[in-house]
Amino acid sequence: MSTPKPSRPFPKRLVLPVLAVLALAAVLVLAGLRKAPVDFYVLAPIDLEYTILANCTVDYPKPLELAFLREGVVLAVPVKDGQAVTKGLTLVRLDDFDAERNLAISSDNLRSAELKLKNAREEIYPNLQEKLREYEVNLGQAERMRDRYTELLAAGGISRSELEKAEKEYQRALSQYNQQKLELESFSRSGRLADLEFQVSIGRSQVDLARRAVENTRIAAPFDGTVLKVDVQPGQKVVPATRAVTVVEKADWQLVLNADQRELPFLKLGLAAVVTMDAFPDERIEGEVTYVCAEVDKEKNTCELRVGLKEDKPFIRPGMAGRAEILASRYEKALALPSRFAKKGPGGAFAWVWDGRRAVQAPASFKAVGERWVLAEGLAPGSIVLDGDPGASAGKLKPGREVRADGGR
Repeated sequence: MSTPKPSRPFPKRLVLPVLAVLALAAVLVLAGLRKAPVDFYVLAPIDLEYTILANCTVDYPKPLELAFLREGVVLAVPVKDGQAVTKGLTLVRLDDFDAERNLAISSDNLRSAELKLKNAREEIYPNLQEKLREYEVNLGQAERMRDRYTELLAAGGISRSELEKAEKEYQRALSQYNQQKLELESFSRSGRLADLEFQVSIGRSQVDLARRAVENTRIAAPFDGTVLKVDVQPGQKVVPATRAVTVVEKADWQLVLNADQRELPFLKLGLAAVVTMDAFPDERIEGEVTYVCAEVDKEKNTCELRVGLKEDKPFIRPGMAGRAEILASRYEKALALPSRFAKKGPGGAFAWVWDGRRAVQAPASFKAVGERWVLAEGLAPGSIVLDGDPGASAGKLKPGREVRADGGR
């Protein structure tokens, strides 16, 4: 009878590696069974006010730089930086002595030419016309006398010398008439009267130029507004195009901003807006949309908007930057989800919904309301919607942190 062989003891050096392998396998098994917590949102009716946020810049009214149109020496600057001005108020004035003197001389020359023209029209020209009528009468009498003497000579009643005398008288009267007619026509059309009319025309042009030169010695406010900056001082010599003063019109402030073109369905004139300027973040200024772009910027895919402010804040300056919040739409008691909870898979749109034990894919349709929200159809109020990846395993999802409608957790 054979005796059994004793069993060999398990090598102690392999105990630790085997235990490590078993522990790793257990961890992997547990990790595969563990559910991953994800953010969740409880679907409930809310009053959704959809707002569009965008950076903005004060764009209108734009500052207007006023410059000199002539050279000269600054005589007076009756305004200062920050002063309110009315349309037509003198802002800067040059020394106008020479300009006023030239205007006075031109005006005197014009009055002299106008008096000469008036005298020519009211006295000289009528006298020439009267004399022409007198010569015309004399010519008619001489013509009738010549014709009568011709008849008498044929009848033997007078001698030929008397007829020749009548003929000479007719020729003298005809010559006087023609000379007077030529003088009248020359005086009225191309002679002295025309020259006087030309002198008056030239005189009026010279007066206009002189008056404009006087006007150019002063810079007046083109509108009601505010002086932003005065660039000259009395006694300074300036040349044309020298900047004198910068003013801004007194008008409602207009801000320009660029919104994403996806916001176009919600944009229209008259939408309420609230604006805060970067330099004064605690001041909320009411406004409204006054312009919506006619075309989209192809490079930026943005739409230009303009917001008019309803309040005139003294701290607002041209070019100031801020942020506008436009109330684009309002939905009352709407089933709305944060847009990141709306998923899309091969079978269409869906949402991950927690049924109490596991996550399931619930088919739904979503209507985007801007970038942050969607209106959900096909989901029941009170549904717990999970923010899982579209391709995630349903068995590995579970609710984690709650996302609230106000943006908190």
